[in-house]
Amino acid sequence: MRWVSRRGQTGAVGGASVDVSLLFADAIALLESGLPPIRAWTLAGVPVDSKGVPLADAPVWNGGRTAAQSVAAACTLARDTGMPLARVLARVDDAVARDRDARDAAEAQLAGPRMSARILRWLPLVGVGLAAAVDPGALGLLIASPLGWAMLGGAGLLTWLGSWWMSRLVKAATVSASEGLPVPVVLALVDAALAAGLDVSTALARTADAADPRTAGPLRALAAAHAYGGTAPDLEGPLVEALARPLALAQSAGAPAGHGLRAAMVRLDRDARRDAARSAGELGVRLALPLALCLLPAFALAGVLPLIVAVVVGADLGSLDVPTPASVAPTPPPPP
Repeated sequence: MRWVSRRGQTGAVGGASVDVSLLFADAIALLESGLPPIRAWTLAGVPVDSKGVPLADAPVWNGGRTAAQSVAAACTLARDTGMPLARVLARVDDAVARDRDARDAAEAQLAGPRMSARILRWLPLVGVGLAAAVDPGALGLLIASPLGWAMLGGAGLLTWLGSWWMSRLVKAATVSASEGLPVPVVLALVDAALAAGLDVSTALARTADAADPRTAGPLRALAAAHAYGGTAPDLEGPLVEALARPLALAQSAGAPAGHGLRAAMVRLDRDARRDAARSAGELGVRLALPLALCLLPAFALAGVLPLIVAVVVGADLGSLDVPTPASVAPTPPPPP
């Protein structure tokens, strides 16, 4: 399955902007035509090292480290197992597509709350503008009086506190880039190693050799446990949970692990989308807290209260001559 990212990681090849998904497609097509990996990557516009592995820091990836690391791991695994690189890349292509689509969905879910947070930061300044438009004396009060300075200082402090609070909420809800290879990519690599005819422990060991150090540790522990027919007791995380059941069936009954691994990829994709939707919904509600406790009081201090004070001062109520009952002359009775 080949994918085209809607947001699109792009890189410059010969002065043109190339989508990373197209690099996958070009490399797979060139490899399936019978070209060696070094020649295929060169024709696709991807620089490689002396072993034919694409350089992870090449400008063609345009900062897309996930795709670069996945391709490098696929090339290393294909070289170590003897499996055709095109088949490994096809599996990795599908896995990278799932990971990228899940992240795009998360970003789309958070776009609305994130934009709301940016707009709400300007609410106190809008209050100042409205007060100045209704009564210019309110602006003079804010600029030229100690009371106005105190109002501006309080509004500024509340605005900063509300902005900081909202930034923390948005950052907590944002899906951060994972260190190392995404779990779907690791599952695809293990599936490719098993498809090459390797047993479970060897497939895990070869995948660990191709993966980054953070991912290699759990894979090597699982490989050692399966080599001796046991289980790795103190391992946790989505990768171990996704690998446990399919590999246990493959180890004990010889059942193909590919179906279970692909089902785990689908489940991880579904969980990621559900978590993104839940985080976006919770963020929309949580943003009401800094709005109610910080930004609305700042709006009142910078806009509403100066307007009220300016109206009271401008009315000059103390100079009004209010008649008293003693000063009112009695009304003469009507003639009979």
